[in-house]
Amino acid sequence: MANGSAGAQRSLHRSRAARVPRLVLAAALLGGLLATAAGARAEVGGAGRDDALASSGGARPPEGGARRIVSLAPSVTETVFALDRGDRLVGVSTFCDHPPEKVRELPRAGSYLTPNVERIVSLRPDAVIGVPTPGNQAAVEQLRALGVVVVIVAEQTIADTWDAIRTVGAWAGDPAGAAALIDRLEGELRAVRDAAARRPKQKVLFVVGHDPLVAAGGGLFLDELIDTAGGINVAASAGGAWPRLSLEAMIAAAPQVVIDGAMGSEASRGLGAYWQGFASLPAVRDGRLWPQRSDALLRPGPRIGQAARELFDMIHGGRNPALEPAS
Repeated sequence: MANGSAGAQRSLHRSRAARVPRLVLAAALLGGLLATAAGARAEVGGAGRDDALASSGGARPPEGGARRIVSLAPSVTETVFALDRGDRLVGVSTFCDHPPEKVRELPRAGSYLTPNVERIVSLRPDAVIGVPTPGNQAAVEQLRALGVVVVIVAEQTIADTWDAIRTVGAWAGDPAGAAALIDRLEGELRAVRDAAARRPKQKVLFVVGHDPLVAAGGGLFLDELIDTAGGINVAASAGGAWPRLSLEAMIAAAPQVVIDGAMGSEASRGLGAYWQGFASLPAVRDGRLWPQRSDALLRPGPRIGQAARELFDMIHGGRNPALEPAS
């Protein structure tokens, strides 16, 4: 155990010299977003309230929905396109990049952390749809003071995701399409859960940062997806949505599978080099180390079924062949 901790410390120190890929930034931003989502739930919605009125300042969607929409979150943008209402988007956030062939030419309206008020106003939106973040409250208040309708949707849990899709569907003029999309996604999650029920449960650690070591904790859609895919999230009881784990706690948790979102989506070689210092972990010993496959795992939206399938494949896929040395 002592040797494992010493090796782990060396790996941790080596990671400080590594460049942080773009995906790490996305994970960090998502962490900030979701950490505030719980506190914003009272603003975002409540029992007995119409989903379309969720944190919209009391505004209702116009007949047929808003014709000009600015999206301030990747999950919102993806939902609008999934509803085939992409022609209503007149602006998106700097982090919106999916579907790439459709979103790349759209005007940018700042990030979902710091929306560009002047730019948004110039786009003449009928509605701006975003998510609660640490930095956008002042911009939201300023936009509303200027008469711009701003709708805020939560996305901390899977249930929040369904509510967000309903709200986006109402404002995009397709509530029936939103209901159908939710039905399809629920079916995709059921299929993954049914497949996972035939496999032994596996202890999973989903890492989003190395220095300090940060993992996906309890109360998140990621935690729910790990369970759906047949995993036991070892960080679920560590405290908080994105807990910092000590080396001792990680070693004691003995994860059988490690999914490393801090390494980017194409980093199996770097993955093995970093985690070799944690040789006492079953996941390292058995080569069950996986880089995060896509950003679907960080976006609770219309690709949530894809995210569950990716998790299932990693949790039950055995040894990662990309970790084998090249012959």
